[in-house]
Amino acid sequence: MLSSPVQIAPFKEHPIINYTASEPSEFDIIAFGPDHAPDFIISGKFSLQQYCTCLLHRLFLLDKSDIKPFIQYQYEQLSEPLIWLNKFEKLIDLNRSLYTTQERIMKMEKALVVTELFRQDIQTNKISPASRFNFDKLKLKVKNYPTIEEKLLCLAEAKTEYLQNKPAQVPPGEVPFDEKVQLEIDLLKTQSKLSKKRQQAYTDQSPKSPPGPLKKSPLSPAKFQINSNLNVFVDIFYQLMHEKKINGKPYLDASPNELCDMIATHFKDKEGRDISIDTIKTILKPSRFEKRPKGNTRFDILD
Repeated sequence: MLSSPVQIAPFKEHPIINYTASEPSEFDIIAFGPDHAPDFIISGKFSLQQYCTCLLHRLFLLDKSDIKPFIQYQYEQLSEPLIWLNKFEKLIDLNRSLYTTQERIMKMEKALVVTELFRQDIQTNKISPASRFNFDKLKLKVKNYPTIEEKLLCLAEAKTEYLQNKPAQVPPGEVPFDEKVQLEIDLLKTQSKLSKKRQQAYTDQSPKSPPGPLKKSPLSPAKFQINSNLNVFVDIFYQLMHEKKINGKPYLDASPNELCDMIATHFKDKEGRDISIDTIKTILKPSRFEKRPKGNTRFDILD
């Protein structure tokens, strides 16, 4: 949370997502406070105060490596990206008093550097904000689909549209859009095959000498049943990793990948289905607070 009210910058364009109407992506700006309007409309007009607050809040939650794609995702939705970048820089400058930790200071410094680089690129026409076929943006879109079938369909549609409207030439040294998409399709298909082989190994278990339920082995397919919503269960691990401390250290010391693999391997959801590792990763990511339970639905672990 921010320690004091945010000073607003006069943005002319402000891309947001109403999370009650559609599913937000990783970098979308959404309302997060209990008094925030999901559509950002207060007293009949768009609230710049809420937009600036949510924009900075989202920025503070990002990993440093996500700051560049986050800023790019914002300005690519706009008709005048250069103006938005200028206002974003002003917003950061007006709210320097909120940079109360070294981590926030480093994030703001990186955001300013990235903003300046994007501004220079736009001014020298090295990038086209209105580019129709942006592979990075497509990958973000694909990431939000829950099933492999939906991901592959999205990629196939994008490739088909590109081939139907293929540009006259591709900049020297750049991999054509359709080739990038095909590589992503091949990767997803390979991952799907490996996942099916792993599941097959579980079903081909031997009835002899069954191992313990937590032993990671192809002979141990039994999974524990989760009877709550998945995000409530995963949020318990999030609290242990990020919020609950003992002697300055987290109660649970594990990497996100290790934890995701453990949950997906040894647990099934309340419907008895396998749990997607991507879904677990999304819930555990600090910047995806909207995916975790709130209020009375959250199981709060007491210190």
